[in-house]
Amino acid sequence: MQKLLQAVGAILKSEGHKGLKVSKIADRAKVDKKLIYNYFGSLNGLIDCYLKEHDFWKRTDHVLKANPITDVTPGLMSGIFKNQFDFLERSNEMQNIILWELSEYNRQLSELVDERERFGEGIFQLSDKYFAGTPVNFRAVNALLVAAVYYIVLHKRYNKNTFCSIDVTTHEGKDQILNAIDQIINWCYTEAAKSKKATGKKINPAS
Repeated sequence: MQKLLQAVGAILKSEGHKGLKVSKIADRAKVDKKLIYNYFGSLNGLIDCYLKEHDFWKRTDHVLKANPITDVTPGLMSGIFKNQFDFLERSNEMQNIILWELSEYNRQLSELVDERERFGEGIFQLSDKYFAGTPVNFRAVNALLVAAVYYIVLHKRYNKNTFCSIDVTTHEGKDQILNAIDQIINWCYTEAAKSKKATGKKINPAS
């Protein structure tokens, strides 16, 4: 099973999703292609298993379930986004999966996106106490940050020129992006706290 899953990752890394064929995966894993059906039921089952094991948000979900949280602090949220940036930056396989998501409809990817949404909703339910009744739309801010991380990492992969005058291929440029994530998240909590204070509601966001 692991050989087949590793073969999927290797093909995604080198060829993208269009290279995910039964014979090619079996050849790469050096096993009989019948094992794909024995272990996973189908090619789609194999790909689905790979996606769920390697998606950043699924992995984060598993970590948080093993270490349950009761509060969503600015530090936690910033950490999630910065870890997402680092993870995606290192993984050509996941970069190709993101490109796959953006280029065509796929049932498995659609289901994966739905699972990410369920994870996100769990986070938002914990963060709502900070933002409910304030002008800060924390969900919209998160949507922009996720999209920004995806785009900046992919831009870095395919283009060597600067982005908004920032060279994200350098440590200095990357630090500017990660620091901006901190600033945006902290701004959200600060503005929400100001709004609640102005209306007489109590809020004490932890850092």
